[in-house]
Amino acid sequence: MTVPVWLLIACMILANYRASRLAVKDTFPPVLWLRDRLAGGWRPLTDKELERHPIAHLPDDDLAARHPKLGSVMRIDGQVNRYVRRASWSPYWLADLVSCPWCVSGWLAAALTAAVDVTVGVPAPFLVWGAVWAGSALLASREWA
Repeated sequence: MTVPVWLLIACMILANYRASRLAVKDTFPPVLWLRDRLAGGWRPLTDKELERHPIAHLPDDDLAARHPKLGSVMRIDGQVNRYVRRASWSPYWLADLVSCPWCVSGWLAAALTAAVDVTVGVPAPFLVWGAVWAGSALLASREWA
């Protein structure tokens, strides 16, 4: 049984959107740990971190406070964030790549298109790659996403 090309591309768009979100935004512990090591920088506290380490008082201005367990914390746009140091072996370009949703989406779309092309076959893989990248980026740009 052959899958229609439009259905295959639609499924690839959804899969790429989900994988990109997992890689850049979700707080699934193993992925978050890896992203912290590769990218570092300021990131919002997870619900689990807020539950385990309540923030008693945090100034409303742009000054970072020191938390005994979390390190540097700061309120950014009304949300409590913590600073995470990236690993010393992680180069700057990799940190930028991992923290950029558009970049991650493009590389994952390329890998997904290559995998589907090898296993199932897709017509015009470069065009499918662009379509999957654009479709998943459009999904990710929605306010509800």
